[in-house]
Amino acid sequence: MDSPKEKKEKQVNFNKPPTVVPVKDLPRDPRIKPTHPNFIQAPALLLGIGAVKSGKTVLINNMLLRPYEDGFFGQDYFDESIIISNTINNDPTARFLKKSCSVIDYYTDGVISDLVAKQDGFGEKENMPFISLICDDILGSNMKRNNEISFLATRFRHKNIGLMGVFVQNFKSVDTILRNNATDVIIFKQSNNKQLEQIAEEYCSMFGDKTKFYEVYKKAVKKKYDFLYLKVQEGLALRSFEEILWNTETDLDDNHVDTPEDMESKDGEECKDCSDNST
Repeated sequence: MDSPKEKKEKQVNFNKPPTVVPVKDLPRDPRIKPTHPNFIQAPALLLGIGAVKSGKTVLINNMLLRPYEDGFFGQDYFDESIIISNTINNDPTARFLKKSCSVIDYYTDGVISDLVAKQDGFGEKENMPFISLICDDILGSNMKRNNEISFLATRFRHKNIGLMGVFVQNFKSVDTILRNNATDVIIFKQSNNKQLEQIAEEYCSMFGDKTKFYEVYKKAVKKKYDFLYLKVQEGLALRSFEEILWNTETDLDDNHVDTPEDMESKDGEECKDCSDNST
């Protein structure tokens, strides 16, 4: 019996540094149709922050019911649109949503668990219905930090949820997991300066400092129902879906490079403009 051939010993090429290459994308799901570049691109986790009568329900009406041809999702984009809201039956501006969407007027963690189990019942992701889920004003101070909504924020794509929207009045009721996973953020006009400052601390790094954040915010919310829309991953800030106000790649001054002395002076100190005050 012939002896096996000896394997040639492989050598590391020290003249060529290791280069990370992207993993090849899966084929695009044909159900995920492109939308206007200024609009939300599915799959997305949308976080909306606004007080009562700030325009949240108006926005949801437009997102889900306005025609696809006008740049919105339209009623046929998702196989099913689900809204969970404790207050929807008291809001006359939601009457069209109640006719077009599946509405649940209460919240428990079991509602989310049942939804996930229903999607899992179809087997593989490609066999699951392509759905949207809107959670409106259901996060409260009495909710557990490890609630099912926050857990779903890390895996909604795997359940074929093309749009997961979480709308809140109190920014700090949203835990870190959900905030960190948000791909899109909508900030309605804030009447509470303390809350606006908390929001600025969270997102000012996108603008370089809080001063620039406030400047862009004020431009975005001049008119009724206008809002500041952050496309977090793209580094874009818009007035509603209409006007780009900030592009991180072109507007952020990245010509300054911190020297070792700069870094040393910052060590152990809190950034005066965009301190990390997340909880």
